[in-house]
Amino acid sequence: MAGSATALRPAGYPSGYPAEIDANVKIRWVDNLLVNMSERSTDLLKFIGGPSQFTFDNPKVEWVEDDQWGRRLTISSTCTVSNTALVVTGQAHRYPKGTLLYNPRTGEVVYVSAQADANTLTIVRDADGQSNDAQMETTDELLVQGQVMHETDSWAFRANAIFQLPYNYAQVQHVGVHVTFRRQATALYGLRGTDLDYISANTVAEQFVAMEMSAVHGRRYVGASTKPAQTGGFRFFIKDAGSSESGSAITSSLSSAALTLKDINDDLQEMFYSVGPEKMANTLLVSAWAKRKISGFWSSTERLGPLAGTAGIAIDRFRTDFGDVNVLMHIALAKNEMYFINRDSVKMGHFAGLGRPHLLQLAAPSATGPRVERAFYADVALMVKGLEGMGILHTFSVTS
Repeated sequence: MAGSATALRPAGYPSGYPAEIDANVKIRWVDNLLVNMSERSTDLLKFIGGPSQFTFDNPKVEWVEDDQWGRRLTISSTCTVSNTALVVTGQAHRYPKGTLLYNPRTGEVVYVSAQADANTLTIVRDADGQSNDAQMETTDELLVQGQVMHETDSWAFRANAIFQLPYNYAQVQHVGVHVTFRRQATALYGLRGTDLDYISANTVAEQFVAMEMSAVHGRRYVGASTKPAQTGGFRFFIKDAGSSESGSAITSSLSSAALTLKDINDDLQEMFYSVGPEKMANTLLVSAWAKRKISGFWSSTERLGPLAGTAGIAIDRFRTDFGDVNVLMHIALAKNEMYFINRDSVKMGHFAGLGRPHLLQLAAPSATGPRVERAFYADVALMVKGLEGMGILHTFSVTS
């Protein structure tokens, strides 16, 4: 029979009261999908080819880079009128006797007659007999005009190229997971499989994100008793290390000014002059704000047809005078920075044997308690080669 004031059965009759007296015996309805909103994408790790691009067998990972000869050189100190000693710190070995150097600012051509030492070239002023013997400033950029010798001159042997050995350290990542016997057998809403399977999957995903973050923000560190070794990433090699490494990346700070297309092109141009179009960066790794700014550079070109149902411009690749540049937006970056990356010059590898990122099934049951256990282990390192062709543009405004 229907409920009454003394036998409460209906819920919410006639206006939400009285309440049910037996609500605690109702069967629950729970959706079978467990919602997990954690961000675990690894687009950047995939972009550089994953953590298994090479295998190494020493915690110190090194690579060899050849000496960087260039058709441009910058002098290190003022060269006064008639001075025959041209200081080019660390570059003298690249320009043997017979090299002609042209100063576009003054119009003077000089002739290298000897390599005096590692930092100094001996030059003959006014080598073409028609240019001005003028003072050369430290801001002057000299161009290689050519190489000439008298026909009867003896062979002039240049100094050997100086190989460089940039390096990085490997870092170990490992973390264990376990559940008790009771938890492993408990039926839980939303789970397909066991609780151990679920937390194992979460752990693996998070550890791959951690590897990706190391590729961006890692600082090379040899390690100590209380501080484990760390592998250096983009921030270390491209921004912090600078000339202490085999080469110097292009670094530009906008000091909180708004990012413009000119800023990007200026850095691309500098890389172009440093290493040429074939070896310079071809990808912009950008924050969300930088991606919005880049797309906004072309917003005025948007045209809509009369029946258009979708509007907006999103730029993932754009053409420059230095080649096509891809744009990869990623959550890993600081909001006020972008990296210029040459994809072919960045690789992540793992230590031989068990260093490859993997999930270990530990002895079951545990030897120390009523638990079932697993563990994730990885031993990885990053190589960032050819810094002269990469760079960072940072500290730009994120509001304008």
